[in-house]
Amino acid sequence: MACRGLFRREFRLKSFCVHHGDPRDFTRSPWFNNQVPFVVYRTAVCLYQVITFTTAHSLSPRGPKALVYLTQLGFIILTLHTIVSVLLCFIDYFGNRRRRSESLDDPTTIAEDEVHATKSTDAIHPTSQLTTLSWYYRGYWVLYNVAFSTGLFITIAYWALLGNNKSTFSILFHGINSVIIVMDILISRLPYRLLHFVYPSCFALVYILLTVIYWAAGGTDIKNRPWIYPFLDYGGNPGLAAGTAALSIVVAIPLCHGVFFCLVCAREKLARCVTERRISLNDVSNRENNCKQNNTEITTL
Repeated sequence: MACRGLFRREFRLKSFCVHHGDPRDFTRSPWFNNQVPFVVYRTAVCLYQVITFTTAHSLSPRGPKALVYLTQLGFIILTLHTIVSVLLCFIDYFGNRRRRSESLDDPTTIAEDEVHATKSTDAIHPTSQLTTLSWYYRGYWVLYNVAFSTGLFITIAYWALLGNNKSTFSILFHGINSVIIVMDILISRLPYRLLHFVYPSCFALVYILLTVIYWAAGGTDIKNRPWIYPFLDYGGNPGLAAGTAALSIVVAIPLCHGVFFCLVCAREKLARCVTERRISLNDVSNRENNCKQNNTEITTL
């Protein structure tokens, strides 16, 4: 019944939109009360992405033609996601410190902040009232939807169709990329909507259209073959190319997005269980302390 209700709520027109109750869900973790560990994590992942990308291209320069490959575009988008995410985390962290400093002279500010923090942080359907996010949060939401679903698709498609190269470059760009994505989903509090599969699917559609234009203009791959990928050989095997393109856009990308949606559901359920357990333990501890204090007072009397 719970799953049925969840999916019923997901399949509504407003679920296509990028509205959410609390922008802090984009910059916090459900596992840390302190922001610092999560900011450190975000920074480390961002540095890894930037260093890996720059090192790989400095050791094996491929020129502008490398940008016709989905692997390169996917890794660039994922790296951009990590850069934007760490910037938003720093803005939130230092903004929160500034507000706390200013609130020392205004106790009502602390109360408002605490009340806001007690609202549900359910990334699927927050119970707090939906608000219009700032443009950069909305853009970031679309960005990581594209980065995550495309990244998983790249990993699956590469090892299923082209996985004959097991070099360090291939493992980093076609394997570790998905490890980073899954880790980010599990550690962060990023909201997710099932119908947001339209964003990565639109990206895939644009990429396919660009490959068609590139092929029609006489473009070649880095080895001067008349196709970017053998299964996108529009001249030699147009039927296979058209079928691969259609299935990727309509089936594969939405399925990848659905996998991450289920992962987010599991994360939220586990986070609620941990929170409820923590609250229960705190209540027990408080009752024990009260009992000890009452016994002490009785003994004193």
